[in-house]
Amino acid sequence: MQGRAPTSPVFDELRGIQRTHGYLPESELRTLADRLRLPLFRLQAVASFYPHFFLKPPARAEVRVCGDMACHRHGGNDLRERLASRFQGQDVNVKHVSCLGRCDLAPAMAVNDQIFEKVSESDAASLVDFALAGASPEQLAARRAHPARTPIKCDPYVAEGDRTSDLEPRTSAQYGVLRSFVQSKDWAGLIATLKASGLRGLGGAGFPTGMKWELVRNQPGPDKYIVCNADESEPGTIKDRHIMTNAPHLLVEGMILGGLVAGARYGILYIRHEYTDQEHILQHEIDRCYREGILGSRVMGSDLAFDLEIFVSPGLYICGEESALLEAIEGKRAEPRNKPPFPGQVGGGLWAKPTVINNVETFFFVPVILAKGVDWMKSAGRNGSAGVKFVGVSGDVVNPGVFEVPMGTPYRELIEGYAGGVPAGRTLKSYAPSGPAGGYLPASLLDLPLDWNAMTQAGLRRPRVHARHGAQLGPLLPQRVLRQVRSVPDGLHEVDGDADRVDEGPPRPARPGAVRGALPRDAARLDLRARTGRSRADRLGDEAFPR
Repeated sequence: MQGRAPTSPVFDELRGIQRTHGYLPESELRTLADRLRLPLFRLQAVASFYPHFFLKPPARAEVRVCGDMACHRHGGNDLRERLASRFQGQDVNVKHVSCLGRCDLAPAMAVNDQIFEKVSESDAASLVDFALAGASPEQLAARRAHPARTPIKCDPYVAEGDRTSDLEPRTSAQYGVLRSFVQSKDWAGLIATLKASGLRGLGGAGFPTGMKWELVRNQPGPDKYIVCNADESEPGTIKDRHIMTNAPHLLVEGMILGGLVAGARYGILYIRHEYTDQEHILQHEIDRCYREGILGSRVMGSDLAFDLEIFVSPGLYICGEESALLEAIEGKRAEPRNKPPFPGQVGGGLWAKPTVINNVETFFFVPVILAKGVDWMKSAGRNGSAGVKFVGVSGDVVNPGVFEVPMGTPYRELIEGYAGGVPAGRTLKSYAPSGPAGGYLPASLLDLPLDWNAMTQAGLRRPRVHARHGAQLGPLLPQRVLRQVRSVPDGLHEVDGDADRVDEGPPRPARPGAVRGALPRDAARLDLRARTGRSRADRLGDEAFPR
């Protein structure tokens, strides 16, 4: 029998109301507030924060066309404008949306919350007409493409060709690492192996995984949690979607191992709103684990207990930040918390309890490393690098997708080899190694290796960001970033297939009505630059927001 982690019921309740009425009527919010014993303003504050909830009746066809990075390069913005013109005066609301997580299948769009890939103008118009004719969400969903399954080369349990069905690539040895540690309970040995492997968090921060798990294990108190951050919302980042599609068993096994090591009774897999197919694939795997006794009150027949459930994000870019994610699980607005305390400490995690948070790729590699060994990890890379990496390549390339490659692989090989290079007649001018928030590098640096320290060793430093660069990027950057992120990364520059240089023109004026006081510290520094000019902003920012 599946246990339940202590998550807030707010979002399930709000989704239920919206499914019934199409939006959130105030009368229904009042009834829900009474039933949950919450102030009405609390529900209204939460519902108004997330764009997928409607406080007023929406249009019959709510259309969102992605204009970030890859979709911008594949005509997403032009498509949005043509659709808006074509359906002007009808009950259709066409808007820009930040990344839908289909960068390799651009351009992407959503019609009444159903996502469609590689859409032409005629395809898009047909879908909008279908929605106007009264198509239900289920009828629209029936027209969606579903992800193709591809083998994972480093899966330790599956020999090539050994797949019993499209949903269950498995052998009798699957979950063998978990079985071994449930029997031995050598948690100290597990942590030591992860430390020796050098596995870091692969969601961006790069904190050593073994050290993080050990820190939570050593925190006082009986109540701890483990959370998988599967809310990859940064444009261009699609690797976690690939892993969830093709190796759900390794993600689940990694989470169970992490929970048992940290002393967590419950795990929560927090998945982004737009990953419906991956949600179903993972739920299928979790259900199987309960049927076979891999999850539950007696993990693999032992005296150990661990329960795992999926929490679907209410949908917002900032939910990828770990503390904002925890706020959402608790039924609140996803606003980042002050640190310290950090999530792994008492007072900083879910419900103020110590909490392990790692991303999908990190959990995936835990059973892979434990099964294959540290020597495999050290030897799997190239050019002195260790390990394997999943890399998404999208934009102006012939063969966009996610590729499983050795660490140390040169970016030139990734782009020109795996992804087929740029289309004929085009010249590669720049690339973004980690999405727009990580900055863009010129083609002259294509031979840098995929490596943790390559950028630093090459003598590169991230330049100070000027707000006009963010304004220039326009549709390439997720909307509301300046209002949402606590720390705005440096190095945002527009350099794409049509641009030879970053414009050095005057700063653009601030958005009318912008409220500086509503911004977190670093975002406010950026906003200050936008209003005062670069050099003066740097000086005033240091005075107004001391480090």
